[in-house]
Amino acid sequence: MRSRRTRHALGVVATSLAALLALSACGTGPTPSSGVLDVRHLADANSAAAVADGDLWPSCWSDDDELYAAFGDGNGFGVEFADVGMTRITGTPQAGFDGENLALGDELGQVWSGEGFTRKPTGMACVDGDLYLAVQDLRLDFNEVPAATIARSNDKGETWTWELRAPMFDDGVFTTIMFLDYGRDYAQAPDADVYAYGLDGNWRDSFDDSVADPQDLYLARMPHDEIQDRTAWEFFAGSNDDGEPTWSRIIDDRVLYPGDAANAQGGAANLTVISQGSIVYDDPLDTYLYTSWTELTFELYYDI
Repeated sequence: MRSRRTRHALGVVATSLAALLALSACGTGPTPSSGVLDVRHLADANSAAAVADGDLWPSCWSDDDELYAAFGDGNGFGVEFADVGMTRITGTPQAGFDGENLALGDELGQVWSGEGFTRKPTGMACVDGDLYLAVQDLRLDFNEVPAATIARSNDKGETWTWELRAPMFDDGVFTTIMFLDYGRDYAQAPDADVYAYGLDGNWRDSFDDSVADPQDLYLARMPHDEIQDRTAWEFFAGSNDDGEPTWSRIIDDRVLYPGDAANAQGGAANLTVISQGSIVYDDPLDTYLYTSWTELTFELYYDI
């Protein structure tokens, strides 16, 4: 008999409160969850801080037991400003944190969209000892993300490689890439695939409405050794009559489960509550958590 983790889904559900993430893993790939979903408020608590500068900070835990994190628009743990940078973070909450910069700017990716755009990190995955970083083109006014690609490091963040001829994603489709975090070196993954979620249009509400606000999360999977091969990616295309997931390598076949996008637009000041964030599997709780935000609020979605 399959366990709860094998029966349930990697999927995203939108409700009248917000778009809520429903995730669970199964040995043959994700399927839509039928669990009860809710939004909860968390009390304030102390946090451990390091002396670092920048925003976003997607991260992953590698097989060397180090935490690697990427920052945007800052100095990281150094003195040189960069639009995107890679760091290694050491320490503990009890003893304090420290870190060092490993790579900056052009060492991590290129700008595909020309003048008026910069780079931002959106997601990281540590898989088989290597590091993967999703980098997007972001318009200087923060209101459009037309392109994104994934860089890889096989020397723990010192040097990076990516396809130089074209971005993996363009035309504002799936251009905010957030890898699902399955723990140390992706060891808690239920199968040999790596999973990533993507947003269209912008990384958060597009204040000038020059592109559509992100209101849907889309799911993709790819073999763990083909993360940079766009042709190897498959996109969740809905469930069949037996409730099993279907997948397509055609990106236009992708669907949101269950597809109720309108409810994502309804946060404070009518801002979309679906934004670039972090999605992680919490093994002790057997729960998937998605943290998102607006300019005025923080959002936490989970499968309970």
